[in-house]
Amino acid sequence: MIVDPTLALRFINTYKAFLGSLVNEQDKSEEQSIQPSIRQLIKGREYHLADHTALTRYRIAHPQADANILDAIAALRVEHWVYLKDTRSYSVWLDEQGQAAYGVLGLTAPLRMVTQGHAGVGLKAGLMPLQGRWVSDALIQDFVLLGLNYRRDYNAIYRDLRAQDLFSLGPTKV
Repeated sequence: MIVDPTLALRFINTYKAFLGSLVNEQDKSEEQSIQPSIRQLIKGREYHLADHTALTRYRIAHPQADANILDAIAALRVEHWVYLKDTRSYSVWLDEQGQAAYGVLGLTAPLRMVTQGHAGVGLKAGLMPLQGRWVSDALIQDFVLLGLNYRRDYNAIYRDLRAQDLFSLGPTKV
């Protein structure tokens, strides 16, 4: 349910450095830190989503940065998702409109641990391809517990999506 620890560390270090650089670039008034807080990382992610050219500038300024990880960041999709449940191998995410379902891996912990033991929740997070699998960026916002009827409806949607072959474990499997 999680990616290889070495890959997770590569991603975390590169993502933090990139997002931290955006916060430092944009928020001159804030105290700059070597280790950005979660709040700062989310703010950096918002800056990235508002200006995708920032990643190109970062690549030029940091040619030593991990190009494969930067490619994953370039493909990042931050949306509101429904985290439905866990299987032995992945967490099941649906897009909020119920048009597609994804088998998602966590970086260092299964998503259930990140959501404090809750499944059947709505959340805002990043989803990206990383070495052929869908992976969460683990920056969770707008966490909302779904009621029983919503969970039942989303489970039915998930079953329909599976039947229509609209479930994906990675960007090459749709």
